[in-house]
Amino acid sequence: MRRLIVLLAVLTALTCTAAAYEPPQDFTGLTLEQVIAGFMDANQLSEENFSISYCNTVTGESYAFNDEKFVIAASTYKLPLNMYFYEMERDGEITGDTLITWSGQTLDYIHEQSIVYSNNELSEALMYYWGDHAAYKEHMRKYFTMTDEEIDPLYYQANYYCVRMMMDCLKYLYENQADFEELIGYMKQAMPGQYFQRGVTEYEVAHKYGSVQWYNNDVGIIYTPQPFLLAVYTQSLGVGNDGICAEAARLLTAYTVWQGEHMPEPESEEIPGEMPQEPVPETPPEVPAPEAELPQTPPEEAPPKSAVSPAWLLLLLLPLGVLLYVLRAGKLRSQR
Repeated sequence: MRRLIVLLAVLTALTCTAAAYEPPQDFTGLTLEQVIAGFMDANQLSEENFSISYCNTVTGESYAFNDEKFVIAASTYKLPLNMYFYEMERDGEITGDTLITWSGQTLDYIHEQSIVYSNNELSEALMYYWGDHAAYKEHMRKYFTMTDEEIDPLYYQANYYCVRMMMDCLKYLYENQADFEELIGYMKQAMPGQYFQRGVTEYEVAHKYGSVQWYNNDVGIIYTPQPFLLAVYTQSLGVGNDGICAEAARLLTAYTVWQGEHMPEPESEEIPGEMPQEPVPETPPEVPAPEAELPQTPPEEAPPKSAVSPAWLLLLLLPLGVLLYVLRAGKLRSQR
């Protein structure tokens, strides 16, 4: 009976692949929303089994579908987890040769095993570095923009994430690439020929895939001429079925490249060269305007000197003469 179940699972994985879907050769007149809607219709995808988030790092164009639905993240949780420890190393809180496990594995060794080979046991050693699952989940919120009200309580109960969280994480990773050079290098090595790397072969892909039971997910950076970020979560499409992740990456690579080749050229500011200048007509020297003659105010005439009439003079001298007479008469008397 057990063998029959395994056989059925294998047959399901082989038959439940992505429907044959060829990306359009010409995206003229198509919005990104229409492009993804066509892909979903062709593959019978819906809110029940599909979540996606896309962002062009050059133009800023973005689109998300069902991006706040919390589902089993599988091994994609290892991306923010490793990012956190790389930043602890940068800040001097821990070193690469720090022993993380009782058996003697160092942080440097665990980084590679966790990202390239998706080692679960060693990744869980990092997860419980802070003591318990709740503390780990709280530390991971450093990279996410969702508020307490927006986060489903499922987030704290088990390995639940949503593609909006993963897109926040990818944006942080891309904007701070200098701090994560080794990490991105490991992501480029991870799972060659599968998931996003199966759908995109002509450009570099740095991704962290994840698969458990009926959940098949991938998140990463696709280095087209205009690099873009992509997070895809699927469920109930078949055990180990990475086809939708691969085809979504292929479609959006074609779309991004086409948009880059057909986007209008930015209008450049023309810098004038040495242009012959028209002769400037000579301006005749300015002739000062004649000063306006102000009306002359005639000088004030001095009041005429008053002429003293003889009668007045007589009246003025008469008292003086009487006074002299009296004084003289008094002097003569005194001499007698």
